[in-house]
Amino acid sequence: MTTGPQENLSPVDREALERCMEIAQRDPERAEQLQSMLGLGWPWNLVADMACHCCQARTLSLRPWQCSPSSVDENDPDERDKDAQRLLRRMLAVGLSRFDPDPLQALRGRRSRKDET
Repeated sequence: MTTGPQENLSPVDREALERCMEIAQRDPERAEQLQSMLGLGWPWNLVADMACHCCQARTLSLRPWQCSPSSVDENDPDERDKDAQRLLRRMLAVGLSRFDPDPLQALRGRRSRKDET
């Protein structure tokens, strides 16, 4: 797991960001980029947030103009990407982190566990 300054993060968010860093770094070029940013002194939270956006953009097949759920405000009435905002609200409603690397898979997993109980 990646370690670094992670203050002000809930355990759920910290774990999701650590998974994003791990997943994003499976690509050697992305790993080099992220490690370079850390080496230049970028805060871990910022680098992990970028890794999260990369993971969510890939798993959600986002277009360049679309936002990832991790980058929107769930309560902003002027949020430009309403789809990302709706997805984030669904995620938060079931206790998922906004930083989950694969939001739709995580939501399916929550639904499956709920159906089993």
